[in-house]
This record gives sequence, C-alpha cells and structure tokens, in this order.
Amino acid sequence: MRQPLSRPRALAAAGAAAALALAAAGCGDSGESDADLVWWHIQNEDPMKSTWESMAEDWAEGSGLTTDVQAVEVEAFKERMGTSAQAGELPDLYNTWGGGVLAEQVEAGLVRDITDDVDCLDKVNPISLEAYTIDDRLYAVPFDQGVVGFWYNMDLFAEAGVEAPPATWDEFLDAVAALKDAGITPIALGAADQWPVHYYWTYLVMRTVGLDGLAEAAEAGDFSGDGFVQAGQMLADLAAMEPFQPGFESAGYGAVDGQAAHMGEGIAAMELMGQWGPEVQRQASGTDGPGGALGFFPFPEVTGGAGATAEFLGGGGGFAAGSEAPDEVVDFMCYLLEEENQAKAVADGNFSTVAADPDAVVTDPDQHIQLVTEAMAAATGTQLYLDQAYPPAIGSTINEASEGLVLGQLTAEEFVAMVDDAWAAEA
Repeated sequence: MRQPLSRPRALAAAGAAAALALAAAGCGDSGESDADLVWWHIQNEDPMKSTWESMAEDWAEGSGLTTDVQAVEVEAFKERMGTSAQAGELPDLYNTWGGGVLAEQVEAGLVRDITDDVDCLDKVNPISLEAYTIDDRLYAVPFDQGVVGFWYNMDLFAEAGVEAPPATWDEFLDAVAALKDAGITPIALGAADQWPVHYYWTYLVMRTVGLDGLAEAAEAGDFSGDGFVQAGQMLADLAAMEPFQPGFESAGYGAVDGQAAHMGEGIAAMELMGQWGPEVQRQASGTDGPGGALGFFPFPEVTGGAGATAEFLGGGGGFAAGSEAPDEVVDFMCYLLEEENQAKAVADGNFSTVAADPDAVVTDPDQHIQLVTEAMAAATGTQLYLDQAYPPAIGSTINEASEGLVLGQLTAEEFVAMVDDAWAAEA
C-alpha cells in the first residue's frame, strides 16, 4: 500500500498563501451556531442522516454538551467548506477525504492535531488512517474506506453478448461498442459534477505511467510526459464513441436524472464509481437498483503500461476537528468508532468497514460492499482521488480539464498544459 501523505512540492507555498488569505478574512459559517459542538457531514439521506443525528444525541446526553448536526449535499458541502476555510474558521467536526485538501487546511492552522489525544485507534485498520496522516501526524479518524471500480449490470452485458468483464482497455472499448450495437447506453456519467469524469483520466494515467510515475509527476509539478498525454487521448477517444447517456453534459452524479439514477433504473450498463455507488443508485432512482445483477470489476489494464489492475483509485470518508473545537470532540470521535456504532454506520450507510476486526463489526456483509472489500484485499497499491490528494487549485483544475476533454473542448495536450500551469501558479 502507498505510504502516508507527505506534502507535494508546491503544498507548503500553497498553505502559506492560504494562511495569509485566511488571516484577512472574517468568521465562518460554524460560528453561527450556539451549540457546543457543530458537526457537518454529507450523509444527507436517511437512514444515515438520522443515524448520525441519533449518535450525536446519545453522546450529548452523557457529555453535557449540546450538538448541532448539519447534513449537507456533497457539492454544497465542498463550496461551504471552501467559504469557511477562506474565512479562517472550520466547524468543530467535519467530513474530510484527507489528502492535499486536508493538508492545506492543516498548513493554515485550521485543523486540530489529534495524534496524542485519540486513544481508540486500535479499533481501526491502520491502512484507513493513511489519507489523514500528514508529516507523521494524524488529523482525522475514518468511518469508510473503499476503492473505485466499474459497477456493471450483468443482465445488460449478457443482452449485448459481453460474456465477461473486460480486463484490458481494448476489451473495454469492444464492450462499449457491443453495448451500443445492442441499443444499450454503455456508460452513465454525471459530467456536470466534473469529479466523476476525473476518475477516468486518473485511472488511465495510473495504467500508463503507474503509481510511481504519477507520484513523481506530482512531486515535480510536471504532467507533460507522454503517458499523461496518452491517457488524455484515450479518454478523448472513448468520448468520441458517444458511450454516455443523452444529456450527460448537464447531468449531475446523484440527481434524479443523473448518473446514479441511470444505473439504478437499468438504463446504462456501467458507471465508474466508489463503494457508495449501489446505495446512491437506489436513492437516486427510487428503485432497488439492479440488485443481484450488479457486479464490480477493476479498471482495465493498458497494454504496455506501467500500471496494474490491482492498483486502485480509492479513499473513504473521515472526520476532522476544527482547531477551535472543544476538547470533548476527541471523545466524540472515539464514540463514533465504538464497534457497536461502527456496525450501525456500516449497516445504515452502506459503508465499507474500517474496523481492525471486521468480523466484530460486519456479521452479514452487503453483497456489493463485499465485492469492494475483496478488491481492497487484493490491492497492491492505492491512489487517493486526485481532487483530494493534491492542493485544491490543482484538484479543481484536473476536474475541470477532465470535463473539457470529454466534451471535446480540450485536446490531450491542452489538458496537461492546463494542469501544469496550475502547478506553476502554486509554486
């Protein structure tokens, strides 16, 4: 597995710049609550929305503190966090994916270092702490961990005569062509949200240059190598096949007419998504989804590339504490990690467990989460989502460029130039 995060080349300078901006800003949204502990999370649908609320209430009864639990839609959460960070104040507890975004918040002095305070880490798998470990210090506790891969409708594959999940990129393109010939939408995509598109470019880069090549490019702030251009061209070629559902350009991921809904309704055959995919398919479509017909396979290899199919893009969810959070926030973090509460969260949130002893938490695993768990067990390396692994300005540029590439607005060469310009601006 990859090592805990260390700052990329430009991160220290980016953090210093952020700190200056923050010093000049006003108060954040978290200051508007009178509660002792303000908690922002992104599980804004039941049952998990109510489950987090119930856990906060139960803990508050024993702590003597009041809590304000706010469930925020993912895109709105990102915007809200950006505004609060610019204002120099984060909530007492908040959802984080770790990586460069968390590192920049840490550099600006906005996050509590919990390394010496949290005493319940024996309850979690050490691998799940990697994304939240910066310069050997811990800044968040995990609640979910998984990998991104292709969720696919086995019934639609069979209808198109695709007998097995593709193992190579050429086989993948053949499967796309076969699905189109059968009158089936091959891939559901929510391009308007951008981040689902960046999964494709990231994975293609992981397959062409490998994890080491990607890490070296990030350290140098230089993505101009042949493998990066090749990855962009491969994604552009895929888009030219018109494999996505009509209106994908304006579709969001979790909207009622978006990416997940098309999968849940059995309209599209595949989506590239993380461990939360099946649950969002059900929520967005208002159906039971493909059910037992829903399978999972890793992103295919690129023939001649340096990467391997056992190397996964992935990550999970964690909770970090704002620097001004009350000391009791660490106790609450550990309360959430109690095995009984982990089991409740895994069941209600359809999460992949982060428990050190999974059998103590998951006695009857969800069939789809089990597919992700098996993929994680076989993984030889992982890469955090690039829009979280890198400083925010870089991650947002990759997201934007990925959208531009599939819409035909950018060439592969223009893509890497745009990313390199963003790195240069951070230096």
